[in-house]
Amino acid sequence: MTLWVCVNCIMHHANGECGDCHREEGHEGGEPLSKVDYCNSAMGHPSSEHDEDCLRFLMRSDAPDDYECDCETITFSTATCDGCGSTYHGERHAMTEWSA
Repeated sequence: MTLWVCVNCIMHHANGECGDCHREEGHEGGEPLSKVDYCNSAMGHPSSEHDEDCLRFLMRSDAPDDYECDCETITFSTATCDGCGSTYHGERHAMTEWSA
């Protein structure tokens, strides 16, 4: 299942911390990844959920080595973060969670 998480959650998954970790007030919106099964999740989404243009480009032999698709990022969303429940608007990033 694809989850759409806020910047704080994706940073916690990648680095173990985010910018709000160092604020005196703590995290805005919710504790990062508190709604995610950390052991059964990964950043991004499966190849089956990438759009056709993205996959076609990735399969070409002349694709640049540093090519990254953008179908795993929503640049602005008003939806609640699936990782922490934050209602703050902004970027959302794809994470995949597998059922145990």
